Amino acid sequence: MMAESSYEDAWFSNSKSGYVDDVKQIIDSKKVSLDLSDHLGNTALHYAATAGHIDVVELLIKSGANINSINKHGDTPLHKASGRNRFEIVKVLVKSKANIDIENVDNEKAIDLTSNQDIKTELLPEEEFEDDEDEDVKEDSDYNSDEDPEDD
Repeated sequence: MMAESSYEDAWFSNSKSGYVDDVKQIIDSKKVSLDLSDHLGNTALHYAATAGHIDVVELLIKSGANINSINKHGDTPLHKASGRNRFEIVKVLVKSKANIDIENVDNEKAIDLTSNQDIKTELLPEEEFEDDEDEDVKEDSDYNSDEDPEDD
């Protein structure tokens, strides 16, 4: 029992501190679950994202950690990174398909927790851009139509 507890302690403390080699060693040992959470519901990914340890975040994601894990406050690692203005972490999480629409218990999305404009831009829904592209495609296809509008 003591050994398991010490692995868990090391798991969280190394993730918080950014010791990527130690985190990798614990992952390889398979002594803890990648999505193990503490009494607050935070996972190693929550802690690494909060602290801004990009190497640890990338390792955890690559190893299969749940990118959208939710703690007891309803926060995901993306909420934590956004709230701490960790732009590089936010970019990695978004690129890795973190859900930008999850709301915490205060009905806040990650975008609501930052004052950083670069992060806000990164967290804008893609649909806003896709709609513009769809309209362009529609207009182009109108010009290529075999039908002559004057025939109607």
